[in-house]
Formats: sequence, C-alpha cells, structure tokens
Amino acid sequence: MTPAAWIAWVLLVMVVALATTNPLYLGIVLLSVLLVAAFAPRSGAGVTSFRALALFGVLMFFISVAVATINGNYGDHILFTVPGPHIPRWLGGLRLGGPVSAEGLVAAAIRGTAILCVLFAFGVFNGAVSPYRVLRSTPAALFHASLIVTVGLTLLPSSIEDLRRIREMRALRGARGGLRDLPALVVPAVIGGLERSMRLAEAMEARGYASTARPPASARLAAAAAAPLLIAASWTWFYSPDWRWAGGLLGVAGFAAIAWWFFAASRAQRTTRFASEPVPYPQKAAVAASAFGIVAVLALRLRGDGELTYNPFAGLPAPQMHPAGAALALLCAWPAVVLLFGPGRAEVPAPEREPSFAGEPAP
Repeated sequence: MTPAAWIAWVLLVMVVALATTNPLYLGIVLLSVLLVAAFAPRSGAGVTSFRALALFGVLMFFISVAVATINGNYGDHILFTVPGPHIPRWLGGLRLGGPVSAEGLVAAAIRGTAILCVLFAFGVFNGAVSPYRVLRSTPAALFHASLIVTVGLTLLPSSIEDLRRIREMRALRGARGGLRDLPALVVPAVIGGLERSMRLAEAMEARGYASTARPPASARLAAAAAAPLLIAASWTWFYSPDWRWAGGLLGVAGFAAIAWWFFAASRAQRTTRFASEPVPYPQKAAVAASAFGIVAVLALRLRGDGELTYNPFAGLPAPQMHPAGAALALLCAWPAVVLLFGPGRAEVPAPEREPSFAGEPAP
C-alpha cells in the first residue's frame, strides 16, 4: 500500500476512535486495527516499534482505570470504597479515594480503549511504511514539517534498537539485569540518540535543507490569520446560535487563508523526484472512502445520530448499535481487504540508509 493510503487509514481510525464513546464501536475499531496488523507488511524494527507502542497503549489503558479508581467517582452502582484524605473544596474538587462506581470504571475503560486504538494504528503505520516514502510523497508546502515528522518516526525504532544492542553487549560482559542497572542501560542509549541527532542536523545543514525561498508576505499573513479566524468561527458557531451565519463566513475565510498559504508555499518550494509512486485505483477508492468516513463520523457526532455517544452515568444502560455507526467503525478494516486481495504481500525491507538522512556516507 502507498503512504497516502496508510495515512488516510490512520486518520480514519483516529477520528472514529476519538469521536465515539460507544464501547461497541470502539471494540469494532480495535478488532479492525488488530486485523490490519495481522495482514500488514512489517520489518524487524517495525515489529519492535509496534510492540513498544502496543505495550504503551495497554499501560495507558490500565493507568486510565487506575486513576479513576484512585480518584473515586460517582454513580448508582458502587463497587467498593477507597480510603483517602479529606481535601478542601477550594482546591478545585480534587479527590483522592472515595466510592468507586461501575459507571466510573466503564467511562475510564472507554477512554483507555480509544487511546489504545490510536496507538495501535500508529504502530501498524510505523511498521508498514518507510519514513522516507512518507517524506517523498508529501506536498512541497509541507516539506519541512514532514521532514520533522519523518525524523520523529525514525526515533522510536532506532532507540529500541540501541537499547537492544546495549543490553546484548552488557549480557555478553556478564552484567546482571534489574532496576539498579537501568541507568547503565538508558544513559548510553540517550547519549547515542543525541549524537545521532547532531550528525543528522549537521548533514542536513550541509546539504542545504534549510535553504528555501520564503512565501510572499500575503501568504505569511494569511497563515497567521487562519488560526484566529477558525477559532472565532468555532466559538461563534457553537456558542452564538443567532450568529451562526457569521461563524460560517469566518470558517470559509479561515480555510481560504490556509488554501492561499498552501498554494504560495508550494510554488516557493521546488522539489524534484526520481519517480512518482503510483496509487492504484483500489487504493484511491479506499482513500476516498476514508475521507467520506471521516466526514460522516463528524456529521453524525454533531447531529447526535448513529448512537456514537454513550453515557454510562445514566444508570449504566446497555450500549446501542446503529447500522450507520457500525458500518463506519467497520470501515476501519479496509486495509485488511486491500492487503488480502492485493497483488501480493511482502515483508517491508529495513529502511535503507540514504545519504540525505545519515551522518556517515551511505554504503
């Protein structure tokens, strides 16, 4: 699959997971992401980074439940009571301990599941797509931003590889593992990451990555005005029903300012490619379906349809399912269909060392 298709899928999973609080839909999204992970191509570093993100997601899930347990919560179905000190009201309603209800634990589990879905999706994306392919497929206006994101995407696999190599060297020397030896394992990895970052920055500066023509002043002014316009549009639309027409106009003006900056920045930044990566028609259709799914989920959430919202504090009712919401949640599994019936499934080779991204010359 092309980077554009993977990015569209990650955005779809993120929007669906964060826009719904229905545990049934979140379960469908989580199973869809795991199904895609089973069929997605991967490399050795990709598998390691996916395991790290999956472990971090599971840890965040249990932290969310633990925080809800420690802080206590309200509800009709009290399970147990956690003893804690009395905190004055002037501290803003902070609580430590107190009654723990089933409603509070369900709400915490829903939040943790949403975070788990997003982290799993990013883990699959990080293991299936080479960061250099992502950089080559970005528009010219977003080149520097995508360059920063690309360097960030390579940070986790390289850090995990450094930790594994240091641990193996310490094991060969007879060092014992444990919490006491954790600084001896982490400090060399951090120092190595800093040295690698310095080499990368020097190599990029020597190759002229920062030398680019600035967009015109009107485009820079439009980019600076886009955020205030969109914030004012959102405020007017949601908090002033009588002035929604003004909010709509402000929103159109904000998006027009972003479009003008994008056009001007694309003309100012000249990029060349050896070859363009073609996007097959099935993947183009899947990208269009992802865009439709994102718009449909946001529309259903704004209208309150599709049973996207679930409130466990309303007596802990059984979650309901709507065909439209279930179909949008199931849409997150479309990469599994493309990978299963595609031209072939191959393992992604390890990211090649390119002269433009390495501190040393390429082999």
